[in-house]
Amino acid sequence: MDHKTAPNMPAVQHWLDSLVKDLDKRKRDHLFRGLSEVSGAQGAELVIGSKRYLQFCTNNYLGLAADPEVLDAARDAMDQWGFGSGASRLVAGSMQSHHELEADLAEFKQADAALVFSSGYAANMAVLTCFTSPHDLIFSDKLNHASLLDAADASHCKHRTYHHKNYSRLAALLDRRSRTQGHSPLHPTGAFAYDSLVNPDEIISDEMSRAWIVTDTVFSMDGDVADLQQLGRLAQAHGALLVTDEAHATGVLGPDGRGLAALQNVESAVAVSVGTLSKALGSAGGFVTGPRAVIETLINRSRQFIYTTALPAVCTAAARCALNISRREPQRRQRVLTLAQHVRTELMAMGYQTGHPESPIIPVMLGSAQHALEAAAALRDKGIYIPAIRAPTVAPNTARLRISLMATHSDAQIEVLLGAMKTLRDTHLRPISS
Repeated sequence: MDHKTAPNMPAVQHWLDSLVKDLDKRKRDHLFRGLSEVSGAQGAELVIGSKRYLQFCTNNYLGLAADPEVLDAARDAMDQWGFGSGASRLVAGSMQSHHELEADLAEFKQADAALVFSSGYAANMAVLTCFTSPHDLIFSDKLNHASLLDAADASHCKHRTYHHKNYSRLAALLDRRSRTQGHSPLHPTGAFAYDSLVNPDEIISDEMSRAWIVTDTVFSMDGDVADLQQLGRLAQAHGALLVTDEAHATGVLGPDGRGLAALQNVESAVAVSVGTLSKALGSAGGFVTGPRAVIETLINRSRQFIYTTALPAVCTAAARCALNISRREPQRRQRVLTLAQHVRTELMAMGYQTGHPESPIIPVMLGSAQHALEAAAALRDKGIYIPAIRAPTVAPNTARLRISLMATHSDAQIEVLLGAMKTLRDTHLRPISS
């Protein structure tokens, strides 16, 4: 059907009308989103339309997405293997480049083995749907990335969330599980037996159920970090399994950039670790590291691995090169974290509420979606690109500018940003008080 031709089926027209109505409401509520067409490579500057901007919104934390050495590795891979991989890994798509990267990732994370996925989203979905059973219970931080929350829901387990970093609440939920476990056998009909004093919604199932604690290590919209030592203690005390998503920590935090678990010295407490190739490593794809039995089970059971075409070798070769650079040049990590601390300190002195980030991500809390859009527009007028972050990415009335920094931002570019934020404060907004 020509997209310009009105459908002649009433059901289709009614459906399209409902979509238009929803989009119109999003516009009225300042929640409508569109795509900006970016020209050129990802770096400290980018071109949108005909205008050049300083960008402070990328996850390319180490500036490796357009690094000449990474680009050369990608070109060499394309010359050797072509672009498309042509098949799933279990058919004919498991190329030498995939295996080399997985060996490097396993060594990097000090794990038995690693497995590369087409995206971090797919990796999270694989872990929580492959290893859990309907009798299990997953506990998630409310501010976990959507991929973790969606994966927990897709697992068909009981899924409980706790308020952000509220580990006392998590401990209470785990205690409740311990009290009820073993006292609620599963009936043959599939219904739960329970005492009248126990809330049936909190019943777990049989004595073989497992508990999973799932958390981001760096929270993507707030820039703060989890307390993995405390989560590790809770997991040990309650016989739970700890799963971490190190997407925004990989390459940035910890010795060699291994992540927050390495920084907090709790790697041995983590059952399964997920990471990404698409942020600090400047490529595309996700990965899982852990014991060899974990990786071999994913290969044999994960639908997100089995039923998808392999990541192009261009991506894995670029990621492998970027991983090598990130380990070889720790000054990139040091630079971006130093810049982040400087920018946050200056923003707080201006009166902005930034929370307590410990990463290159700095949220500037503005409240309403309209205020965030106005702030982003004012910055664009000054040649700075920081899109407004609004619901549903964040909770209603917590809209913000999400500043993220790169090791390749110059001191002069940072001062331009800070000057623009001072002008924004003076002329457009009254920042939310702490």
